[in-house]
Amino acid sequence: MIGLRSAWYAAAYEATRLRTRRSTFGVFGLAMFASALVTLPAARAAVTSGQPQAHVAWVVAGGSAGMVLPGTVAALAAAWLGAGLVTEDYRHGVGLTTYTRLPRRGAELLGKLLVALVVGITLASATRLAAYATALGGFALTRGSSAAQHLSLGVVLALPTPAESCFAALGGILGVLCAPALRLRLFAAPAGWLLAALTAAFVPGSHSPYAKVIARVSAEIGLPIKQIAIALPEALVLGLLLVSLFSLSRRRID
Repeated sequence: MIGLRSAWYAAAYEATRLRTRRSTFGVFGLAMFASALVTLPAARAAVTSGQPQAHVAWVVAGGSAGMVLPGTVAALAAAWLGAGLVTEDYRHGVGLTTYTRLPRRGAELLGKLLVALVVGITLASATRLAAYATALGGFALTRGSSAAQHLSLGVVLALPTPAESCFAALGGILGVLCAPALRLRLFAAPAGWLLAALTAAFVPGSHSPYAKVIARVSAEIGLPIKQIAIALPEALVLGLLLVSLFSLSRRRID
């Protein structure tokens, strides 16, 4: 019970740290901008195709980027912010403040994971909303064409899919877990994002461009793809959690 209370205090402390940094809002802004960047040309391509209504979901989900853009950007941004929760403890004396207030390193790590999970889900919602708003603007610019006269976007498209939310949260969690071992955010954030992308490629029905390759290779070597898809996230998080706890327990705070 004491450990859970410490983890809750740690999560509140980390959330306050994120809210008071302008860099956090900068990362959110860049993630939303990246999601919106390809939406306008995707909307134009949908209109010129002659059947824009049939491509509405395709446009909001990333267009030619492969139906994965908002979730991918959210996972990368979440991994960057998640890794920063750890790496910033070892820069400019921040760790002295963190671990003086909350000396339980395991509880502190759990608090960081909780914050990273919430940040990932929030980023998934923000990037999806940015793509939806840009799609509305893109279609509005083409209202004069006959193909776009009766076009409508359902409000449900403004909400992230469960897969986008889950993998954005996973990206943030993996960013936190990779940081104690890799030590630098520049390494930990891409590593967390790549591991999240690898996990997403194993999920049945994945839109990842590598999903078919992974399925074919797994079939050739006899690996049970469904069992791997079920066990991979848990095994990955548990393994990295053990490595992170070991790294944190061995590392000095200067």
